[in-house]
Parts: sequence; C-alpha cells; structure tokens
Amino acid sequence: MTPPAFDNLINKVKAGTKQCADQMGRAAKVAKLRMDILAQSGEKSRLLQNIGEKTYQLYAGTKGLDGLLERLAHDFTMIQRIEARLAEIEVEIADMQAALAGSAVTDATEVRDVTESVEHATSSQDKHSDEQNT
Repeated sequence: MTPPAFDNLINKVKAGTKQCADQMGRAAKVAKLRMDILAQSGEKSRLLQNIGEKTYQLYAGTKGLDGLLERLAHDFTMIQRIEARLAEIEVEIADMQAALAGSAVTDATEVRDVTESVEHATSSQDKHSDEQNT
C-alpha cells in the first residue's frame, strides 16, 4: 500500500496533466478560430474589391450608377454574413480565453508544500512520541 502523501502527489500530477491537456486543446481551438478569421477577412476583402470593380465598370459603361444596388446586392449580403460570422468567432475566442485564464496551472511549489507538510507532520509525531517516552 502506498503512503497517502505519495497518492496525493500522484493525484496532483494526474490533475495537472489533464488540466494541461485541456488548456492545450482550448489553445488549439483558439488558433483554429483565428485562422478562420483570417480566411473570412480575406473573403471580405475580395468581395469589397469586387464591389469596387463592378461600380467602376458600371460608371465607365453608362456614365452613371443606375442599377448599382441591384448588381451588388449579392455581394452586400455576403459581406453581412461574413461580418456576422466574424462577430461570432470573436465571441468564441473571448469565451475560450476566459476559460483558459480561469484555469490557471498551479505551480510546482504546491507539490513541495504538500511534502513539506507531510515531513513536518512526521517530525511532529516523532517529537511527540519522544516526549511520551521520557
């Protein structure tokens, strides 16, 4: 049978390992979401460039902008969808970062403190038994 202090140490190592794995998983999800932001932003830029080109082509061809909204309605709708998705992603990232900050990894001094308290308790018991023997 293992001593309770050793079991406590093993349990702390297991908990720390699980917590580290959870945090790495969340960090990977945040990185994936940031990549999604870059992709969505690139698509938005492409659509805005397309709007500019279509606007110029219409103006150059007709010397006016009649019918511009009809020609660009699809692009505007797509940009609105992208902006909504970007807002959702930002919320997801903020939630994950809050979860990461809320589950801070404890440092190794806590493990040392546990062993020190066990050693202290053992030495106190030894002193107490020595006092009783005298």
